[in-house]
Amino acid sequence: MNINSFNIENEYPQLNNKKILLAVSGGVDSMTLLHLFSLTKLNFSIAHCNYNLRSNESLEDEFLVKKIAKKLKIELHIKNINTKNYLNKNKLSVQIAARKIRYDWFNSLIDKYHFSYIITAHHLDDQLETLLINIGRGSGIEGLIGIPESKLLLRPLLNFTKKEILTYANDNNVIWNEDSSNSKNNYLRNSIRNLLIPKWKDLVPDLEKNLKKTINNLKSTNFIINELIRDFKNINFIKSDHGIRININELKKLNPNSFFLHAIFKKYGFNHPNEIIKIINSQKGKRIESVTHVILRDREDLILNDLNKDLDKNSYQIKLIPQRINTPINIEISNNPFSNLDKSISVDPTLLNSILEIKRPTNGDYFYPSGMIGKKKLSKYFKDEKYSKFDKENQWILTSQNEVVWIIGKRADRRFISNKNSKKRMYISID
Repeated sequence: MNINSFNIENEYPQLNNKKILLAVSGGVDSMTLLHLFSLTKLNFSIAHCNYNLRSNESLEDEFLVKKIAKKLKIELHIKNINTKNYLNKNKLSVQIAARKIRYDWFNSLIDKYHFSYIITAHHLDDQLETLLINIGRGSGIEGLIGIPESKLLLRPLLNFTKKEILTYANDNNVIWNEDSSNSKNNYLRNSIRNLLIPKWKDLVPDLEKNLKKTINNLKSTNFIINELIRDFKNINFIKSDHGIRININELKKLNPNSFFLHAIFKKYGFNHPNEIIKIINSQKGKRIESVTHVILRDREDLILNDLNKDLDKNSYQIKLIPQRINTPINIEISNNPFSNLDKSISVDPTLLNSILEIKRPTNGDYFYPSGMIGKKKLSKYFKDEKYSKFDKENQWILTSQNEVVWIIGKRADRRFISNKNSKKRMYISID
């Protein structure tokens, strides 16, 4: 594809009739992209972030973007930030901080002005730099693909080299500012750009052309892998009340095992497949946590759950009258029996307080299980019933004056259930 014949509206038809946010720094890449957009009838605005890291150069970039935006009569959004203060406060590197500042701001603009797409000026040389950085980090296939696009974030120049962009800019009188920091080798990306890639290009004249082929091949491979993972999850990720159950034997069948375990669980913050292998081979009750999720070993399954999902530990009072409630769970109380005997109980209201309570079990709770002699601690009941940790944490009980009436959906206390001598009966069911 030749950049001179590149038609953004044809290549990206989804942009038509949409509000677009174009990221413009003032450098040759983004100013060229701005020029290409100015030749279209697309509805776009400009976003310029001034990090105030390069003194006068930062001001000159902002001035240039303002000047061109005014000339083109394009809406302009500018963010000025003291990046050094931000670095000190958040303990981040310059490049990571700049990226976070930039995209947090872009997202705020999307929310406020309802933009449908963000457009950036990343190009093929950026792809090559990213590929080498990720190789050095031991990245998987997704890292080797380079800089991705998404439904929201588009990068129209990814197939063009820096040389092609410079030639186009000069031929079309595009104005831009040079960033002097690009010539300094104090960042890994700059060192790769200035020292490594020029020598590589001398050795491999068709490097950019071959890179395109490599990236396309890797994308195809990654697509196939994602399809396999999607099919596995559709079959083996079973939703339950307490998380997602995954059969351990099915996980063990995956080959190569370490590769697929990483590919499946990295989305949930588990980046080291050995920790998944370890819990697969561990005893029941073992658990591991990522920043966002937890995995519990439970008999023949792993249970995957959201770590940040708050466990409701409140108690809820309900009147013992015919009614339906849906907080904290769906409960119905009726004068008439329910058809599903496994999910309902029949109680004698004369033995109960008129106000009942739905709450979580606490240490020391006990009940008198229906169909059994004597009493039993709830903790012993849970153990006998082979409750997982998640099962125990998510179980509700129904109580009357702090006495357990029902382990909801499981077992009733025989002291309160109706019998042949009961003159009154109430029926309680869980959906």
